[in-house]
Amino acid sequence: MLAQQNNNWYFGAKAGLSFNNVTNQPLPFALTNGAMISDESSTAISDSTGKLLFYTNGVTVYNRLHQVMLNGDNLKGNESACQGALITPMPGSDSLYYIFTTDAIENSFQKGYNYSVVDMSRDNGNGEVIEKNTPLWASCTERLAAARHANGVDVWIITNDNDSDIFRAWLLTCNGLQPTPVVSLAGVVLNQHIVTNTGYMKVSPDGSQLCQTHLPLYDPDEINPNFIQLFDFNNNTGQITNARSIAFGNAMYVSCEYSPDSRMLYLTRTYERKLDQLEAKLVNPVAIGNSTITFSTPDPVFSLQLGPDEKIYAFKPDDVLGTINYPNQKGIACGYVHEQTSIAPRFSRYASPSCMNDVAYDPNNGFSFTIIDSCTGTVQFNGLTGLPGTLVWEWDFGDGNTSTLQNPMHTFNPPNQAYEVKLKISSLSHCGTIRSKRIIKPGGSIINADFDFVIRCDSGYIRFINKSVFAPNEATCLWDFGDGNTSVSINPVHTYAREGMYNVKLKLITGTNCLDDSMELQVDVKSFTVNVTPAIQTIVIGQPVFLSTEEPANTYQWSPGKWLSDSATRSPVATPLEDMVYRLRASNNEGCTGEDSVIIKVIQYNDIYVPTAFTPDNNGRNDILRPHFGIKYELKEFNIYNRWGVLVFTTKQRGIGWDGSYKGNRQDAGVYIWLLKATDADGKIIEKKGNFVLIR
Repeated sequence: MLAQQNNNWYFGAKAGLSFNNVTNQPLPFALTNGAMISDESSTAISDSTGKLLFYTNGVTVYNRLHQVMLNGDNLKGNESACQGALITPMPGSDSLYYIFTTDAIENSFQKGYNYSVVDMSRDNGNGEVIEKNTPLWASCTERLAAARHANGVDVWIITNDNDSDIFRAWLLTCNGLQPTPVVSLAGVVLNQHIVTNTGYMKVSPDGSQLCQTHLPLYDPDEINPNFIQLFDFNNNTGQITNARSIAFGNAMYVSCEYSPDSRMLYLTRTYERKLDQLEAKLVNPVAIGNSTITFSTPDPVFSLQLGPDEKIYAFKPDDVLGTINYPNQKGIACGYVHEQTSIAPRFSRYASPSCMNDVAYDPNNGFSFTIIDSCTGTVQFNGLTGLPGTLVWEWDFGDGNTSTLQNPMHTFNPPNQAYEVKLKISSLSHCGTIRSKRIIKPGGSIINADFDFVIRCDSGYIRFINKSVFAPNEATCLWDFGDGNTSVSINPVHTYAREGMYNVKLKLITGTNCLDDSMELQVDVKSFTVNVTPAIQTIVIGQPVFLSTEEPANTYQWSPGKWLSDSATRSPVATPLEDMVYRLRASNNEGCTGEDSVIIKVIQYNDIYVPTAFTPDNNGRNDILRPHFGIKYELKEFNIYNRWGVLVFTTKQRGIGWDGSYKGNRQDAGVYIWLLKATDADGKIIEKKGNFVLIR
């Protein structure tokens, strides 16, 4: 992944999310220090270590102290635009950043595309907008995207003309924004309809494909397109070609996002409460459409954004985000969880923050290497770059030796240790520079087997992460999963049939006479589930419900928190005034999470109601059985009989109920009969009868 520039997101109603891992916090965690409010448009940028620099909704720029940046007001963006703002670093600079903005349909796109420049060296490192609202192009849509140039340094800014098939790719280099864009005519023109100018545009992480959606509207005067458009994108030339319209029935797509490996494309059908997965790299458009796998969502998902952790986050007006945990995997293996990533107590609105999807770009990929002889420590290096012009190569092998060749061969002595190899590639005709570094262990005798694993807690699905350093042609991986199954994959995925403790072994087998190595870990495969009681509860308005779960956990989070005594406790008390569905998300010591829900139906006193069961055990919960009804009723008589017809309780007074005793003696558990007589507001006599269960 690219440094840490996308590690902090700010969006919605002062909501935020951080991907900077901290102790015992492997997942992104909510940020509550944001100052920005935006319905849709948002973007943020961090430095190479993941420290926040600034963020904006396209109108106001906030610095790292969450204060309005110097000269950071009145930008010509629009917080109602789907992709109203986007930040990109200026190549070759440690302090300059470009903010690109676009207007929204609500303002008839009057302000067009503009850009502003931030200098982070100003105001004691808090930044200042030194150039503001420079016009880029007058004709605009709500779509705006950025993509890494093939040289790994420069950046393409992609815009789309209003009511047009014209795309413009603007090149940002270390010399600034180039004034003349690369113009492409591609796709379908939906002129005279609002939907052509709204929606989302995303470039795949590998920089080879572009997706465009059209935000559908429930407007009888609008023709809503039921398709997306895919294009080939040449990240070397900036050309957009080979337009294809992809449709799946009458689906109306709102937003899109690519998987980290660029093979899978995810689409939201907001109004239909659907999430679709397509195989974007299939050649035939019909085959792409036919590859659609659909997931139902309990409530609408508006937009998607790929995170720096290579998961995709689903945004909706809520205090929790959906998460696609393994977006490279097909079908249910993608691991979509509709409510997983909490941003409480803040609230998201509609759109996700805009980021340049270059998580697949690794600045350390400036060179590759092959271990020729692990015993002698001989390694062949190959420098890779797309920078133009005559290049200068500066190798530092980490052992005191250097080279100026593009593809040097080097022997490390001694081979039995690790070396930090650095490469600087400079162009004599281009201001860009590529700096790369890697840890090399050339000696086969020190090939150290090392691995970790990630457990999907709701199944036996385990993803093993090979942390060993070796060249694929130098060593073969042999995995023993401890259940009779094996693999020779570098990073295998394995599913265990049952829970239990398994001894997993990784052995590296070399093709030389050097020593091999192995490592063994215990993997505890178990699931974690929570079961909320009661599952369904019917109450009269004002009656408390004691919620609980039998499974102990480290953390509890009930949502929504409305009418709850405490949303972060194991056993809160709910006193809802309307029908509610409460959801519990709990986590155990291993970081596994489980979810369950309870449905509470509330009777609003528009009828006479007698509970169907009660538990007179003097615990303060459901100890008294009494009728419930509104003020328009006057009680005349309420009688309870046992199974032999003996009258065990009678009252003519409202609010008085039976405690389960008769003549001072506790009555047996079982079914009892009740008879009730009352009058309504008109004096009409009402008689009702029924039964209930006494539970001991």
